[in-house]
Amino acid sequence: MFYLENENTFGMGLALIKVVENRHSKYYLFTLLGILLTIVCSTSAQAVARATYLYNLSGFTGTIRYNWVRPFVDKERNEIYIANGQDQSVRIFNENGMEVYAFGDDENLSGMLDGAVDKQGNIFILTIKYDNGLPRNEIVRCNFRGEPTSTIEIKDFPPEFSTSAIHRLVYMKGSLYLANLVSKQIVVTDANGHFKKGYDIAKILNLTEKEKEELNIVGFSVAPDGSIFFTIPVLFTAFKLSPDGQAQPFGKKGSAPGKFNIIAGIASDDRGYIYVVDKLRSVVMIFDKEFKFQSEFGYRGPRPGNLIAPNQLEVDGKGRVYVTQSARRGVSVFQVKYD
Repeated sequence: MFYLENENTFGMGLALIKVVENRHSKYYLFTLLGILLTIVCSTSAQAVARATYLYNLSGFTGTIRYNWVRPFVDKERNEIYIANGQDQSVRIFNENGMEVYAFGDDENLSGMLDGAVDKQGNIFILTIKYDNGLPRNEIVRCNFRGEPTSTIEIKDFPPEFSTSAIHRLVYMKGSLYLANLVSKQIVVTDANGHFKKGYDIAKILNLTEKEKEELNIVGFSVAPDGSIFFTIPVLFTAFKLSPDGQAQPFGKKGSAPGKFNIIAGIASDDRGYIYVVDKLRSVVMIFDKEFKFQSEFGYRGPRPGNLIAPNQLEVDGKGRVYVTQSARRGVSVFQVKYD
């Protein structure tokens, strides 16, 4: 239960007292106070979350005016990486949001799409090349300075899974999760690119041929237990895909808090809370493990702490939420705390 809902409970108590005052009845007093006590007790055991705007990711000259970029988190070192496909650069920021290192803008990282980092600080960069007009992905392994050390060949794939046109990359506990957002296929490999497991989302969701053509995945992330979260905006739905391939949908269409309009990025934190971006409403919504809406933050506007067409997000190990957006607004950072 979130803070504003507790305020509503307090307001309900005042309303009940007014009713009692009007009726001048001890019977109603004890009955209504008993109801109020039940409400308070039922909500007090649940966590209260507060989202506070902290800052935007910055360099020595101020906020870095990113448009939609790809963030990825290094939880071991409390750093956030930003992969910017427009200038083929990767910038690294410390836990205070200040840039500490940058690399890229060279031939090795041309066609950069996404990135990830392992516990040892090795960096994986997903790129796309074109041979005679046909796409070909490469994963470049770099050391902690961003210097390429090897190229990972994606291999041993079954024929039903394509190795081309991969758009997203996530590293989690020794595995690489590769997502083709258009064909709606997700492949899991080891750290050297050997096929381990694959998910055909279109088959899992029983999509029609028309839906296969029209629907794309936009948000994509992986939880520590191997669960995969993704969003399909046209369906106004987010999904949790368990490691055994069972998909659980959640979300409903609408413009009220907790409803989905044009959704985009999705991520989860170490406590199991799920964060979903609504691009049109310019908010980040929070859901619990049971997919129950808890609260939201952001809101459309030019002020610090507001968002303009947010797109992707990441959550680090300390409850900081990094949100990318448009209009050269950069990456906004929020602190979410649960009391």
